[in-house]
This record gives sequence, structure tokens and C-alpha cells, in this order.
Amino acid sequence: MSEQRPENLCLVPWTGFSNDPNGKVRPCCIFKGYIEKENSDPYYVQESSLKEIMSSEYMKTLRTEFRNNEKPTPCSTCWNDEDCGRKSKRITYNEEVSKEHSEIDWKSEPELPIEYQMIISNSCNLKCRSCGPSHSSLWQQEHNKYHGHTGYEMIHGQPGNDESVLWKDRHSWYPHLRRLEVVGGEPMYIKKWHQIFNELIEGGYAKDIVLDMSSNANIFLKDELYYWADNFKRVGIGLSVDGTGVVYNYMRSAGNWFKVWNNMEKYHTVMEYYHASTGKPASRYGYKKLFVQVSFTLSWLNALELPKMHKILREKFPLFKIWNNLVYAPEWMSLRYAPQELKDLIKQNWSEFDWGDYQKDIDGFINFMNMPSADEDTFKYFMSKCSSLDAARNDSLFNIVPEYRSVLEKYVTKSNLPYFQTNTIPIVEIK
Repeated sequence: MSEQRPENLCLVPWTGFSNDPNGKVRPCCIFKGYIEKENSDPYYVQESSLKEIMSSEYMKTLRTEFRNNEKPTPCSTCWNDEDCGRKSKRITYNEEVSKEHSEIDWKSEPELPIEYQMIISNSCNLKCRSCGPSHSSLWQQEHNKYHGHTGYEMIHGQPGNDESVLWKDRHSWYPHLRRLEVVGGEPMYIKKWHQIFNELIEGGYAKDIVLDMSSNANIFLKDELYYWADNFKRVGIGLSVDGTGVVYNYMRSAGNWFKVWNNMEKYHTVMEYYHASTGKPASRYGYKKLFVQVSFTLSWLNALELPKMHKILREKFPLFKIWNNLVYAPEWMSLRYAPQELKDLIKQNWSEFDWGDYQKDIDGFINFMNMPSADEDTFKYFMSKCSSLDAARNDSLFNIVPEYRSVLEKYVTKSNLPYFQTNTIPIVEIK
């Protein structure tokens, strides 16, 4: 085996892994498959320790494949992104995220994660179109109303339940953490996340840990944000905002655009404070205390909103960066499968905007869009998915995005009957 670093290497399997809301574990969140025991049963963080999972034969085999400069098939999302000219998660991690650590020895076999993309609960205050019952308790309640089940089996309960091995063992893996990426559910909404953050600070670990988290920006906790930023090595907040005005409310059901706008202003003010106090530029991996970015998750439904969001950040929130994310699942929302006439409309809209430093991202999206579309019957089925949610939530895509009516109306037929049976859903509070 050559000592030269393999061209196709991904460093993620050497530093940690990611768990799903049901407790199953992946080498990373976009890996197409799960870490399995030698009998092919999946690992669950509720049942197995982090050391067992990190040292498993499955992870050892994956690391060997990367050492041998192979391209593991379950990593196809990154290989496809790179083929489209997009900066894949693999490249981003190798070039940027891994700089948080000292040199990672890719020839070694690590025993414990030094970073973790962790979900302890799927409790959430929203039910976003690009999400589903797996990552949102509100989605589960809506799904249960119309189908008689939650749509996502959690045979071991939540990963952060009191009897979970992940929760009971947390004080044993705290000392090894160097980066914690928190995903949800909504972390601002989940009290056990606040307990973990407090324990990391009080135990003296936080000063060596980078804390990154995603938030839907409907909750702003001023005192907690300053407390976390002052005590962790660095805090990064990704505000998931997939549109403006009524389009935002449509994409992130139960969210409120005016509340989000006000909270973005508050986040920007806090970032200005740390920017002024450190004099550091607002770059994710060079910033000392707090970094905030907007994560825009792009699908064909909200594609016309992308230039608007870039313009808003450029003019109103200059310290924010934007992460141009891309919907792969649910498949029916994927930009790739839009009809050609819709792709042409989107590309014309984008061509009228100056993307500046983000032009390479847009070129990658266009390359992705130029991949083969779904056939007409398949897209009619995809439209029925959209119509189903519209019926359940008393929404209308064509009222929200009237530009789409002329190109998409022909895909809505009488046979596209929604699988939801009523137009009303209950307002449910999560305790």
C-alpha cells in the first residue's frame, strides 16, 4: 500500500459517524447504507457503544477501501456531485472541516469518534416539505392522522432516551469529542441538548470542542447563544431557510417568515458583536467564536427563491454566508426530475442574477439539472405527492408560485388523487 494519500480518500470514517433518528448508524449522513454487525444486523446507538461501532469490522472494511483508493458504492452521492462539478461533502470535509483537528492518520484504526453528527430526538416544531416523519415529530403526527401509523418505525425509541446506551455512556465519550454536529429535530427545542451543552461546559470539555448545529430559525435563544459561543471553541449555526415570504411558509409548514426574518436580524447582531470583538473575517473555519450561515435546501419547488435569498443576504446580512444545499430525497422534489420546460424556466430565472463567488455552485446545480428528467407519468406521480400535501395543509403550489402554473398544470390530472383524505389537520403541541 502506497504511503501517498489516496486521491479518492474520505477522512470521515476516521473521525466519527452519524446516527439516524431511530438510532441506526451511518459512516456519514449521506452514506447509502448502515453500519452493520458481522451477522448483517444494523447497529443501534441505543444498544451498542460508540467504541463498538467505530471499531466494527464494517468500519474497518470501509477504511481499507479508501486506503486502496477505491470508490465505495454507498458513497455515490459524493461521486455524483463531483461528476457534476459540485464540491462534494467528501472534498469539503477533506479540505476544510478536518482542519479543525491535528493531522488525521488515515493509516490508523481509531477506537472512538472525535466528532459526531448526532441526533438524540426528532422532536420538532415544523414539518418541512423536504423533511418527513423520520426527522420531525409533527410530521409523524400528521402522517399518523391520515395513515394510522407514524410512517417511521423507532423500535428502540429515541436515541436520547434515558435507557439508551448513547445517553447512559455520554460522560465516557465527552472527553474525546473535538467536534459535535447537532441535527434534529430542532435542537433549540430539545431540552436534552441544552443539558448536554451545559455538561460539556461545566465539565471543562467545551473549550476544546467545535459545536455546529442546524436550526430552523423560528426560535432565538439570546442568552444561551452567548453562553455557548463564550464557552465552546467555536459555535456554528446553520439557519435552514428555504425561501422568502409565503414560499417560506409553504416550504416549512408551521414556520413563520416574519419570525424568521426577525430572528435572522438577531443572529446577525450577535455575529456582529463577535466579529467586532475578534476582528476575524466571517469564514466558517477561520472564525474564532461564532459563525452563522443560511442553509438553503434547493428543490424544484423553491428554485425561483434562490436568487432572492442570495440578494437578501448580500444586502441585509453581509456577515452570513449561504450553504447551497440540494434535495436528493424525497426523490419527488429533486431538481433533476423536473420536466424540461420547468428546468428551462428555472435556468432563465437564474441567468438574470449575478451569483458572484457562488457561480460555481450554480454551475453544479445546472449540471445536476441537466441529468435526465423523469418521464411524464412519473412526474405526474410526483405532482400527486405535492398535491397530497397541499390538500392536507390547505395549500396550493400554483397560488404560492404562480409562475409554475403554465408549465406544470398539465401534470395535475383527476387521477392524481391525494392519499390524504381531508383538508384539515390538528394543531398539536409537543411537550
